[in-house]
Amino acid sequence: MSDLISQIHQDHLNMARILKLINSEIEALAAEEPRNLEILDDAMRYMINFADKIHHAKEDIMLSRLREVAPETREMIEDIFAEHQEIFKKGTEFQELVRAVEFGDFVLRDKIVAKGTDYVNTLYAHMSKEEENLLKRAREVLTDEDFAELDLNHGPEVDPLFGEKIQKEYKDLYTYIVDQYGDDWRHPAHRVV
Repeated sequence: MSDLISQIHQDHLNMARILKLINSEIEALAAEEPRNLEILDDAMRYMINFADKIHHAKEDIMLSRLREVAPETREMIEDIFAEHQEIFKKGTEFQELVRAVEFGDFVLRDKIVAKGTDYVNTLYAHMSKEEENLLKRAREVLTDEDFAELDLNHGPEVDPLFGEKIQKEYKDLYTYIVDQYGDDWRHPAHRVV
């Protein structure tokens, strides 16, 4: 099995954890309960800086090869590439609303809840499609040689929140997650650097 597919799958699990946190903050906002906008902003920064830029780049490399080897996947892969752009756009729009509220600007509650819910639902559906269809197909048709080349080309990108060392910019998010969900969500070797 490819390290690249394993990394993509693990990224999806980690992203689902962050989406759970984002969704709980959106639900609190919708119910007019206390919420933590700084943590929500940190979570969106992680999603944009890691998930959208680094994770999707890994997928793009693998899916480009899959498209060559399994032409029947071409249309679905083109849809996935388009969804990557859509997810980035929805994420940045939602983060801008979160930041506007953080800075005291007036934003309709319904607008921020709708944008956040749409972002979360879109990303969950997207990851499900990749897991159920494209990662499965990649395991079936890509060869060890394909994966060796892909693993060399994508480089060792380290997850700044779920990697072995937690980057300082995510310390507050990390602490919040541990406080909310306990230590069992993380690998025992994680530590803040």
